[in-house]
Amino acid sequence: MASINRLSPILAIAVGVLHAGLAPVLGVADVSPNLVLVAVVLVACSAGLLPGAVWAFSAGLTANVLSGEPMGSIPLTLLAAAALAAALAPAATRLGMVHPVLATFAGSIVADLGMLGIHRLLDGGQGWAGVPIGIILVAAALNAALAALVLGVVWLQRRRTRTPVMSRWPT
Repeated sequence: MASINRLSPILAIAVGVLHAGLAPVLGVADVSPNLVLVAVVLVACSAGLLPGAVWAFSAGLTANVLSGEPMGSIPLTLLAAAALAAALAPAATRLGMVHPVLATFAGSIVADLGMLGIHRLLDGGQGWAGVPIGIILVAAALNAALAALVLGVVWLQRRRTRTPVMSRWPT
């Protein structure tokens, strides 16, 4: 497990601000990318649960304050996604760089179902009837594609400078 430095929470807050400002604009067919989720899952996959939790709290709380969602809902769902990604990491060492993409897909589903549950709880909803599973799956695919794009850029940059992408993943 890698440790985090002092700059990490500041970067997480910047990602939270970026998410709050850009995600609504980047929406495609009623689905917006979750930039914070992608960042949290990538950190949890590469550095472990503790750095992922720091990012989930820092970036999630920032996005929460700027977005108007119920307070604490975004960090809570991001923490669940980070825990899932970190828990799957030991079993997925052979998958290499595919693991973070799959973890982003799964984490997106977990986070969206968590947010939906929180909203239904607060609104006195009708239970789980009418869950927009199609939209949740499209959002998960969009977030996984964004994670793949970020990993591709990182891989190309690291290959150019001949440094390993992440300590756990083969290059």
